[in-house]
Amino acid sequence: MEMRMKQNIKDVLQSNIIPLQELFDQNIKPCLKVVGLMILVVGIAYPLILVSLGEFALPYQSNGSLLTLYGKVVGSKLIAQEFKSPKFFHSRSTSDSASTVDPHIPPENAFAQVSNVSKVTGIPHNVLETLIDLNIERNKVSNALVFAPQYVNVLEVNLDLVRQYPEHYHEILINMEK
Repeated sequence: MEMRMKQNIKDVLQSNIIPLQELFDQNIKPCLKVVGLMILVVGIAYPLILVSLGEFALPYQSNGSLLTLYGKVVGSKLIAQEFKSPKFFHSRSTSDSASTVDPHIPPENAFAQVSNVSKVTGIPHNVLETLIDLNIERNKVSNALVFAPQYVNVLEVNLDLVRQYPEHYHEILINMEK
């Protein structure tokens, strides 16, 4: 009886053993197919579709929000530019900005720089203050009015200065032509 029971257990165990090839074909092969398909769809196709849609629907933003001056790219609206000349407004110092690439300054900071820029360039205070106010308003409109924090984009204000007062910035314009 004991021998028969051992034989029955052995038969049951052997009948339940699935050959390795069958295990691979039934379980592992479909999983590998799904993983491969997901890599193609989520890792390659989906990002390419999003980039294509972005290029089509929002070309300015998807190409880096580049700003030009007389046909030459001078920087991005999204990344701070370093201005060394006292004729320009300056972005935040590295201790005041968490990312060090923040292109915006608070209006108070911009208004605090007006007297320095005016003194060096001879451009009247009220003109510089108006340029800052216009930049704040332009930023509000581009950010859906209600949700827009007040800020000044330093590069945009400086480009406005160069466009409106080329006689004060002729050395910059000459350097751009080179």
